Amino acid sequence: MSKYSVYIVLVACIVGLVAYGCNQPKQETASAPENTFSVKGSVREMDLNPSPPPVFPEHEGKTEFLSYCAICHSLKYISSQPDFPAKTWEAEVTKMVAKYHAPVDSVTAKKIVAYLVAVKGKK
Repeated sequence: MSKYSVYIVLVACIVGLVAYGCNQPKQETASAPENTFSVKGSVREMDLNPSPPPVFPEHEGKTEFLSYCAICHSLKYISSQPDFPAKTWEAEVTKMVAKYHAPVDSVTAKKIVAYLVAVKGKK
């Protein structure tokens, strides 16, 4: 058998395997609930945020809170936090500025703490 015959046989085998694979029926896979996935042609899309964002009550400091905290945090994450005492909220905001370098000056930080205490503070 010549060198070219071996190549011809290898190419024929590869073509045969590809053709065989293309003719096989697609296997169904388990999927998530219908409301999370949608199919557009051959592309599957997943909605990672199916529920509406939380609504925060009006109170002094809300603008600063939304402007600065939502840069790094999901508002859903913040709304799911338990009600904390003022000292805890102050420590959290201080930590974000000192450790994670949140671009918040001291006046704005006080407004954010006051807002969090007003809407998520432990009574």
